[in-house]
Parts: sequence; C-alpha cells; structure tokens
Amino acid sequence: MFTSHTYELSNNIQIFFTDSGPPPHSDNYTTLVVFHGSAFNGAGYEKLHSVAHPLNLRTVIWNRRDYPGSTPYTDSELEDLRQGRRVFMEKIGVQVGEFLEQFIENENIPKVSSDHKAGGIAIMGCSMGNSSAMALFSDPKLSPPETYLKLKPYIKDLVLYEPPHLCFAYPLPPGVDVYNPLNNSDQTIPGSKAPNFKFWVSSFYNHRDINSADLRDMDTPTKGSSDATITKWSQEEFQRYVNETATVRSELPMFVEPMQTTLKELSDRVFYDEGLTRTYFPDLKLTMVVGTRSNWMCTWGSLETQRIHDLRVEKGAAVRPMKTYRIIGGNHYAHWEDPNTLLKKALEGMTRDN
Repeated sequence: MFTSHTYELSNNIQIFFTDSGPPPHSDNYTTLVVFHGSAFNGAGYEKLHSVAHPLNLRTVIWNRRDYPGSTPYTDSELEDLRQGRRVFMEKIGVQVGEFLEQFIENENIPKVSSDHKAGGIAIMGCSMGNSSAMALFSDPKLSPPETYLKLKPYIKDLVLYEPPHLCFAYPLPPGVDVYNPLNNSDQTIPGSKAPNFKFWVSSFYNHRDINSADLRDMDTPTKGSSDATITKWSQEEFQRYVNETATVRSELPMFVEPMQTTLKELSDRVFYDEGLTRTYFPDLKLTMVVGTRSNWMCTWGSLETQRIHDLRVEKGAAVRPMKTYRIIGGNHYAHWEDPNTLLKKALEGMTRDN
C-alpha cells in the first residue's frame, strides 16, 4: 500500500507524489525520491512501492510539473524552455530542494549513516527525468545556505536510471544514421510525434555488443518488439500512465536546441565541475542503472557517459564517483517489468565503496 500527497512549494507550486511510507521497525532506511520520464507519469512506477520495504527503502514518486496533480508550467516558463534559458532548469532545481526540505521536516526521516551506505535520501531520475533529478546539483545558488545546511546531512546518492543521450546532449557520431522515433517535422500537434514511439521505447532489443559504446553495435530497428511493455497494459492502465499533452507542452522542447546545449552544460557541471564536486554535496555518489535490452538512446547514453567519466578519471580530473549496473534482459521499463531487480541494482550502487 502507498499513500498520495501534495506539497505546496513557493510561488504556489504544487507537487503531487505517492509514498510507500517507512519500512516497519527501521531507523536507518533510505528514502528514494523518483522522477519519471517523458510522456509516462509517476503512476507507472507504483510497483516500486510494493518491493521497497524488504530492501530497507522508502519510495517517493513525483508527478513532475505538467503531469496530473502537479502545477502546469506557465506560458512564460514554457517560453524559457523553448528558448533554452538556464532559468528553466534552475527553477526545477530550487523546487526539488524545497520539496526535500519540506519532506525532511514533515517525515523525520533518518540522516545519512557515517559510512554513507544507509539512511538519508537518494534521488533517482528515470529517462528524461534524469535532467530534473540532476538540476539541484548543478549550481550552489539553487540552495540558500540555510537550505543547504538542512539538506546536506541527508542527500547522499544520485541514481541515473536509463538516461538517454538527450539528457547530456551527446551528438551522434559522424556517419552514423540510426532510427529516431522522435523525428517528425510537426512539433505542434498532440500525438504527432511518431505513434510508434510508445512501442519503440518500451520494446526489448538485442544489441550485438552490450559492452561497446559504438552505435554500430546497437540494435536500432524502426519498429518495436511484439513483447513491448506497453502491449501488456490494460486500456485503464494506459490512460493512467500516459499524458500526451504534457509531452507536447514541456517534453519535446527538451530534445532539441537550444535546450540541448543547456542540458549539456548542466550535466557537465554536475559531473565534472571541480568547484562543485569538491564543495557542493561533495559526498554525492553517482549510480547508473540500465537494461541490457533497452533502446539505443539509453544504452548508448549510459555507455558514453561512463566512457567520458572514466577518461576524465584516467587524466586525474576531479569527478564525482560513478559506476554502472546492468539489469540483464531488462528494457526501458524495468520499473514495471522487474521493479525488484531495479531497486536491488540501485541499492547495490548506493551501498558500494567509492
């Protein structure tokens, strides 16, 4: 069982979320705050609640803004998004901080343990929701000193679950042509962005080499598989999980310029800015979780991220510790297909030694 709640943040912003509640009789559980991806809202992640307690986890699943129960973006905010203005992501970072501060005060959750392996808060982004999950860590000014002092004893992990290359604005390698279901000349008509997308993104793929960051080793067909997760949903589930209007209003502009440049700058600051990594949530660990049969956007996105990170480590750069964990046979919807394994992999990363 889980409960539903709505928090009101500054400027009358409301955030709807569901909460598994604390594991019974635990005083050192970790609270995992989850940000869903594009088109598919937090309702599709509710299976996580049912498997959280045996792993000593408390799961809190947001509906991001523009999704049911949370405040829609204003016209001026959407214009910031379309223009790729940094302030759009900064506001998300501020709201994440405000939410966590309020949750800490209301719920009296455990602080991070001395070994940073238990207690505290882990933030998990899913698909394009990783951009929202990273936002808080992109600039110290997003947390006023008094807020930072409240958050620091609690926040310990950032989990990047199935991040597509679009979260980091990686350009495709020269000469590589792969199918992209998001490509469509009309970005104004709801539902016009490739009806195949929902099948494609939730399908299972057979990559030639799951250890290769070469896109030519990826399975990139133009159609999804017959066992795509979406084919297993009832009509009622589909209606609960999917929000076309939000996709068109506030997701599509994230996939193109100028917002892509803004997202690249954001992720680079979170991962590699020496000043931030040493002084702003300096103990934050990064964990990536990706399925071995996920779509190429997420398979390549995670491989490329780990490759770039490891190269920087080899050169002696100051970076946040990062490690990738794979769900064998998992697709982009492990949170629905195999939620227990997903949380186990996330927990494995959260409890590792740096």
